[in-house]
Amino acid sequence: MSVAVRTAPKSAGRPAPSRPGPAWVAAVLLLGLAAAAGPQSPRPADARRFFPEADLMTIGAYYYPEQWPESQWPRDLGRMAEMGFEFTHFGEFAWAFVEPSDGKFEFGWLDRAVDLAARAGLKVILCTPTPCPPAWLGEKHPEIYLVRGDGRRMEHGTRANGSLADDVFRRYARRVVEELGRRYGQDPRVWGWQLDNEPYGPPDYSPSARLAFQAWLERKYGTVERMNAAWGGAFWSTRYDSFAQVLIPNETLFGEDALSPHALLDFHRFTADTQADFLHLQYDILRGLVRPEQWITTNYMNVTELADPRRTDRLDFISFTMYPVRGTPNLGELGFRLGDPHRLAMAVDYFRSFKGATGVMELQPGQVNWARINPQPQPGAVRMWLWHAFGGGLSFACTYRFRQPLYGSELYHAGIVGPDGVTPSPGGLEFVRTIKEMRELRRLYDPDARMPERLAARRTALLW
Repeated sequence: MSVAVRTAPKSAGRPAPSRPGPAWVAAVLLLGLAAAAGPQSPRPADARRFFPEADLMTIGAYYYPEQWPESQWPRDLGRMAEMGFEFTHFGEFAWAFVEPSDGKFEFGWLDRAVDLAARAGLKVILCTPTPCPPAWLGEKHPEIYLVRGDGRRMEHGTRANGSLADDVFRRYARRVVEELGRRYGQDPRVWGWQLDNEPYGPPDYSPSARLAFQAWLERKYGTVERMNAAWGGAFWSTRYDSFAQVLIPNETLFGEDALSPHALLDFHRFTADTQADFLHLQYDILRGLVRPEQWITTNYMNVTELADPRRTDRLDFISFTMYPVRGTPNLGELGFRLGDPHRLAMAVDYFRSFKGATGVMELQPGQVNWARINPQPQPGAVRMWLWHAFGGGLSFACTYRFRQPLYGSELYHAGIVGPDGVTPSPGGLEFVRTIKEMRELRRLYDPDARMPERLAARRTALLW
């Protein structure tokens, strides 16, 4: 990332301050980042299309209006804006609220939330709510749920439990996405869209997935003989006589007898294709309904296994989530509170490589609830992650979440403020400090400035 700043002229006879002020620190930081990156264009055209270069990195926070009394929304969103956040993020888990019964859509509450956010000066990212199908849908169509490797069908009460290969689930997902796009696609208060949430390509052993896998294999190989040859069907008499006989290779059921790696590879590729197709389904719907200025992305986890971000090439750009501290045992006695530096650096380079633009859609604000060890980040760690994100050329950084929940499985997941909606968390204060520093950088930013040759010739390491 190459960044230009204005530098103040020398003042003769005036002593240097004993302690660097924020403007001086900002200038040095920007020059250091610029020198590290070299004299390339500050931001590729794909990024500048949606994110003005002068904004540097925009910072926002998730908020869940459906989880709080409506009387508290104005205070919460106002508080978010007062703390310096510039956008908020709604809706990825709200399917039961936008469609409380089959075909009955209720957007009044979301209209009011979007309006309150805009009045507070916050841009809005809207999300498609497909990670959480409502109870009425599962009751009416239990076949929508994916099946795990041990044969157990998932149930209502969690997230990411729908079978992406099931035609019924896809039909209902298509409808709710269309309704959201019609409602908010031309709304200038909506900055952009996130598809689904943390798509990870869940392995699915449901009947729908098996039929889809058989069709995928037939498209790939054409004949079952070619598939048998590719899979090594002569080994252990594992050959098939027709595609209709093919079972999904299931490591859970076979114990120590390893399966054909060729069959497993095809299943993993099928899973990645299915995940990408589900996201493209939603993208194609929205792109036909929303303003050209509204971008469409999704938020892959920073390390993906069965999902492949390269396959979702229609999206405007790809973003990611990042939780550095979950008990990483490195970097000395307190290293587990800093996180692994390679994860953020790798994610920044990896996701930026797809479309030029990228951002971190979820950046850890404090203690999480889902790891084996859940320490508080070391003081200064959250701010450090934000500056590393900026140094990596990210267009935005969003944190999950603004307000710590009062209930649910993420009860102990920290937010920018506590459950009272008022008291800042330690990580929240670090976000606020970084936002103030980012504003100072914007004040110093000069698009016509040129990097000094002596800096462009150097290479500087940004140390963790």
